[in-house]
Amino acid sequence: MPQARYWGFWTRSKLDILRGYLEAFTTASQSSRETIYLDLFGGNPQNIEKHTGAEFDGSAGIALSVTQPEFTRLRFFELEPTNARGLRSLLDQDFPQRDHRVIAGDCNTEISKVLNDLRKFNWAPTFAFVDPNGPDIHWNTLEALASFKKKGKPKTEIWLLFAAGMFIRELRVDGSATPEAMARIDRMYGSDDWRKIYQARVEERITPGQAREEYVNLMRWRLENVLNYEWTHSLEIFNERNHSIYHMIFATDHAVGDKIMRSMYKKSAREFPRMRQEAKAMSDRRSEEDQGIQTLFDISEEALKPVSAKEGTYLHEQPWKPYGSES
Repeated sequence: MPQARYWGFWTRSKLDILRGYLEAFTTASQSSRETIYLDLFGGNPQNIEKHTGAEFDGSAGIALSVTQPEFTRLRFFELEPTNARGLRSLLDQDFPQRDHRVIAGDCNTEISKVLNDLRKFNWAPTFAFVDPNGPDIHWNTLEALASFKKKGKPKTEIWLLFAAGMFIRELRVDGSATPEAMARIDRMYGSDDWRKIYQARVEERITPGQAREEYVNLMRWRLENVLNYEWTHSLEIFNERNHSIYHMIFATDHAVGDKIMRSMYKKSAREFPRMRQEAKAMSDRRSEEDQGIQTLFDISEEALKPVSAKEGTYLHEQPWKPYGSES
């Protein structure tokens, strides 16, 4: 069994959103005989929040714990062999009667076979959680998910962690990004349109913050205009130092899914800043205690400090025309 991994508060909070949405998803789909859950980066089955030491379920445990009603077919992909074995062992032990499978290997190469095996259920409501650590998802994989469902049925809903900061670090501002890094991002977008944003950043025609927003927007725009999703939503997630770490992009063409996630993002936007402030206060207190400094402030009081309007609210906006597009 792999060792437990430690995560920031935002990971647990992200998974709380996942749990809430999956519960709403299966409830809204309860008239269907089948529901499918796909987890393209299954991850470590054992997780600990670093500031509190609290253990929490990973996405696999969350998906299998949804029972009112439950998903009937669940598929988990995991590239790392040790994690795949640990995940398979844990799920076999805790959920022996459920139809779940752990697929060891790269989801981008294994997805076609798995979807083909599920093809006779391509009428069933389907949700895909796509949670890579960097630009490790391929556009072809997103395209396969979007086209999996039978004609006339709502598309597979996709919830994608889009960690722009992780691939931006590979894009040197002097313009000397490696061909390997650029090829990875080409595969993620299924296009080289992102290179116009990069070139503008290299030439300092846009700021780092503007570049990040343009990269996120481009992914949303392609999901809507190339894969034909009706709605996309993007929620920006910050760490305890108030640095943007990733966006959660949700894509659906079902009005109920749009309504539910819109509501959940509004709720999360209100709650996340308090969680961030509490995590920062706990981190600061631990640092001071390690230095032998006695602290007087109360963590709950620290969490009451005002937050920025940007972080504390969620407002859905349509993606705009990608940067550098011809009129």
